[in-house]
Amino acid sequence: MSGRLHYTAAGAARCAMCVLAVFAAMFAACSSGVPADSGAAHEMYPRQELGDFAQETGEAPTGTQEYLIGVGDVLDIIFVYHSNLNTRGVPVRHDGRISVPYVGDAVAAGRTPMELDSVLTVRFAEILREPTLSVIVKEEAERLVYVLGEVSKPGGYPYKDRITLVQSIAAAGGTLKSAKAAHTVLIRREGLTKIVGIEVDVKSILKGESIQNDLLLRKYDIVYVPKSAIYTVADFARQVDAIMDPLLTGWQIRTLEANYEYFTSRRGQTVELE
Repeated sequence: MSGRLHYTAAGAARCAMCVLAVFAAMFAACSSGVPADSGAAHEMYPRQELGDFAQETGEAPTGTQEYLIGVGDVLDIIFVYHSNLNTRGVPVRHDGRISVPYVGDAVAAGRTPMELDSVLTVRFAEILREPTLSVIVKEEAERLVYVLGEVSKPGGYPYKDRITLVQSIAAAGGTLKSAKAAHTVLIRREGLTKIVGIEVDVKSILKGESIQNDLLLRKYDIVYVPKSAIYTVADFARQVDAIMDPLLTGWQIRTLEANYEYFTSRRGQTVELE
């Protein structure tokens, strides 16, 4: 397992232990009368691969990862040599775009400030000799994660600094009798065109067998508790389409050209659908 996941797991363990006991009891009550899952449901996701997923797509535990602009953020665009073009208080709209004088709309959500800086520099190079500019995040939108599927209170849940997968499900009132918690899927968007899913055995986490898999969530992550296991990337893509709602902040910019990747405990590898 990567050292980074080790750090994350330790922090997650301290944060989650306060809810594990109560949530485990709630889960046991909800699961009574439900047939046991197949043996495959109890296979542990390969630790190194789960660590790679957390490291490549998660928030840095130290807060050092570059910030990704999101829907609802407010930006300042500041020019070094053309202060008359400074634009302050630019909101990132629900379609993930911003409107900039003289160059029109540009996709901002899913990009780092530096990436957006590069995009705007190219645009302004068509009309300015030295379009040196900086993109500054003036206000960050409320941090939300979404818990959907077979939970008591599906919806969006705000958080301040950190929230783990188990904590998000607890905030949604726990799982229903119809839930397949061993096949819970964390759905995350990477940049503008990639949607990644990973199956996490929440039952195992609640039993204390794999507390290290209680991943820290990122803003606008979706925790989906299904009625039945999702086995293939094609099924994952269809499920994402089925649960997607235009009101899910941060997901409106999903494109028809999206690439899908799905990690499962049965495959032990990343699969991709374009």
